[in-house]
Amino acid sequence: MRRRALLAVVGSAALAGCGGRSDGPSTPETETTTDAETTARATETTVTDDPALEVGDHELVRSNEGSASELASVVGTVRNSTDETVAEATATATFEGGGETLDSASADVSDLAPGGSWSFELVFPGSGEDARAVTDYALDVEVGD
Repeated sequence: MRRRALLAVVGSAALAGCGGRSDGPSTPETETTTDAETTARATETTVTDDPALEVGDHELVRSNEGSASELASVVGTVRNSTDETVAEATATATFEGGGETLDSASADVSDLAPGGSWSFELVFPGSGEDARAVTDYALDVEVGD
């Protein structure tokens, strides 16, 4: 299968209303929403596609902040912009904190119709202090064989 990788750097200028990350090595800025969830944007998204999938909005979302049950997850959408059904695709979030990889989470979709969209939520496996350690993420979307 022919594969092609696209690396898209998400710039904070294009993220009206969302927290972003500067070009420097600092931690991402966050924005607290009215329902007590915090969001942040990944600095990199890698899409391996054949046929091409479009990664829509995605963000790091926190819930139950400051509690032992705090969670961190990446929510987003993927759209099949081709005229062919995508038999299988996988979205993987690699959670990062303190300059190192902490863990990852994946989800799959099957038979994504032409023009169809897939909304996903990739939950960090830890909670509480472990979830608070997540400061950034990388998102990879890949079409299966």
